[in-house]
Amino acid sequence: MKKFILYIAFILFGVITHAQDAEWQKSFDKANAIYEKEHFKEAITNYLNLSEQVNNSPELYFNLANAYFKTEKYTDAVYYYEKALKLNPNMNAAKTNLNFAKEHTKDDITIIEEYDKSDIAHSFFNKLSVDSWAIIATIASILIFALFIIYYKSNTSTIKKISLSAIVVVFFIGVGSIYAASFEENYNDQTEAAIIFSPVIALKSEAKSTSETLKELHEGTKVFIIEHKSLWLKVRLENQEIGWIQKSTVKEI
Repeated sequence: MKKFILYIAFILFGVITHAQDAEWQKSFDKANAIYEKEHFKEAITNYLNLSEQVNNSPELYFNLANAYFKTEKYTDAVYYYEKALKLNPNMNAAKTNLNFAKEHTKDDITIIEEYDKSDIAHSFFNKLSVDSWAIIATIASILIFALFIIYYKSNTSTIKKISLSAIVVVFFIGVGSIYAASFEENYNDQTEAAIIFSPVIALKSEAKSTSETLKELHEGTKVFIIEHKSLWLKVRLENQEIGWIQKSTVKEI
């Protein structure tokens, strides 16, 4: 009886979740229709409400960024393009529009890449999203099960050899995909980034207001967070300069 109740509860949970997803999608389509009518401020309000319900949709953040761009709020546009790209690094439209938005920000910081081992691995693994790697791992698991059945049921040595070889290959593909998904998830969690939202701030040499000002930074500039210290953040700019800024001046991506 308990198993039956749990089974019914599981089915009901699935139905409710599907209904909620469908309702969210319906609201998202409505917000998109508002955007298409060029009612950008109303679209922004709708997108923000939807982001409170679902915070892992790169399409939502991309559309929200576009709406902010249309209203000439370029710092907000940069922020949400970056959020979309954090969820889907291969969203080329977001990369293109981000560059357009950055043209309206004040700081012109040359991007200088410095790679360590994890960055090199990331440059390879980020060709696919975490979800895509997970899907590949799932498909590999199903294939291994199917190939094992073929191997077990077959009476011919040739088919057994082929299926066994295929199992080994698919196994390594599955293990590699699991590793890639895990690596990318950890890499994204460890790479903290933020966008400056204050009109102008000072990049300091130390975590105190009286320390030397290295340079001025302006809203819309991206920083990478290295260390948290009370009300301060140690950050690295995209040109590899390092300094301290106040926490209250940024929004983490």
